[in-house]
Amino acid sequence: MSGALAITVDVDGEAGLPGGGLGYAHRLTSRSERVYGLRCGLPRILSLLDEFAVRATFYVPGVTALRHPQEVAAIVEAGHELGHHGHTHRRPDTLDDAEQRAEIEQGLEALSPFGPRPLGYRAPGWELTPVTLALLDEYGFRWDSSLMGEDRPYLAAGTLVELPVHWSLDDAPYYAASLDGGGILAVWQRAVELAAKEDRPVTLTLHPEILGRPERAHVLREVLTAAARHDLAVHPHSELAGLTQAAPESSVAPGGNVSSRYQSEP
Repeated sequence: MSGALAITVDVDGEAGLPGGGLGYAHRLTSRSERVYGLRCGLPRILSLLDEFAVRATFYVPGVTALRHPQEVAAIVEAGHELGHHGHTHRRPDTLDDAEQRAEIEQGLEALSPFGPRPLGYRAPGWELTPVTLALLDEYGFRWDSSLMGEDRPYLAAGTLVELPVHWSLDDAPYYAASLDGGGILAVWQRAVELAAKEDRPVTLTLHPEILGRPERAHVLREVLTAAARHDLAVHPHSELAGLTQAAPESSVAPGGNVSSRYQSEP
């Protein structure tokens, strides 16, 4: 598979607060920052993507779609795709088997009014479990983007494509540690450069309440400019998954079934 950049946006809303926001009903300041992401940050990100004429993948928890239907509809109307990001944004590793199934089913139902059903999944907190992985296969998902085991996409359970992520390619850790981003732009520009040089895809993860702020949105602009400078195509995750499934075996990272590779040692 040739080099490519995927811009992904986790539109968590209030559900992105710890524990899916449980216990935060009275914490108006914490909730307001999350609402800001939907009302102000998201339109700013959509405008930048439109300026560069690129499509992105937006991972949305079901409860966020229910609380903010107009904002989620605006994503689809702008030509982007939605991915499943749980229903309540609780990490799968904190849930029992029945609760993990309910998260998949309820999230699908909540996203159903916004067009074709999502075929991609991203675990809240990037904590995928063997139970949820098996559910993705059962419910016909085409790709997951939660694991960190390779630089290149690879086949996970069955035909499920894994589009790997990493904390260094996520905006949240940088701004949690430093108000000015602590070097995020240099790292992301280098990631784009290496993806072009090594002829492989790279996935970046944004949050509207973080990079959607006016004093931070330049990071996305500079990264997209770098991609254009290196002739690196920008694809949504559905296209990367399709390219991976169609690619010769030599262009897909080796490793076999992820459910056995990454399960806990006995």
